Amino acid sequence: MDSAELFDVWAPAGAAWSPWAKPVLFAAQPSLPPPEPVAPMAEAAPLLPRFQLTGSPAVVVDLPGARSVQAGLALAREGFRPVPLYNGSDHPAALVSVQPIVREFETGAGSLAGLRLSPDAPPAFLLDAERQTPRGGVPGRYDNRWLVFPQDFPSASFLRSRQISRVVLLQEPGSPQPAEDLAHVLRRWQEAGLEIFLTHPGEGSSPVPLQVEKPSRFRDLSYRALAVLGLRRNSAGGFGSVIPLPSSRGGGGFG
Repeated sequence: MDSAELFDVWAPAGAAWSPWAKPVLFAAQPSLPPPEPVAPMAEAAPLLPRFQLTGSPAVVVDLPGARSVQAGLALAREGFRPVPLYNGSDHPAALVSVQPIVREFETGAGSLAGLRLSPDAPPAFLLDAERQTPRGGVPGRYDNRWLVFPQDFPSASFLRSRQISRVVLLQEPGSPQPAEDLAHVLRRWQEAGLEIFLTHPGEGSSPVPLQVEKPSRFRDLSYRALAVLGLRRNSAGGFGSVIPLPSSRGGGGFG
């Protein structure tokens, strides 16, 4: 299965949410030794049926690395369409390790294709919680850190047009709020009338209501420009370029 075929499995033509799927990592070819095995995570999806809903919610999965893909596959078995939003490109010297994510795409493709999900299946948007880790890099490393923006997600009105009025955030325990970049998305949805809930993997309890706090520069026209300062755009799409050596010219910034 080549990269285009793999992307078609995860973002099939005709599926309602495929226009939002990011192709950046599907162009990545394995270039590193196999990583240490990732322990299977507890099923994420059984948390949701205990949540009494009218219709189906959307889910935003913000878990570290391969665990987010594993959660997406678990949710797919419950009828959700996993929507990969990973937007940092791959490189042997990458700051943010993405090869485990790519390998989960590959190993999970067969089971995902076999589920034959409805084109209108509710979405489970997949993010890497480590997209901004580490905070800095050294010259010669490949800076593929990235952020999400409201434009990376469907609008609240589009979600409601698909009979979705509630959103469940699935993230690791430890913080009562979403990551700051994601808060810009969820707070907009909340102000537009969508209900936001929070839950954690492996917990046997129902999601709880979440009041998303206003993040810094919320709805500020300068937010996006300021947010990407220090990040490196990739000319092929997404984020990622080599941090230039002090003596080099160019080679960084936005390409």
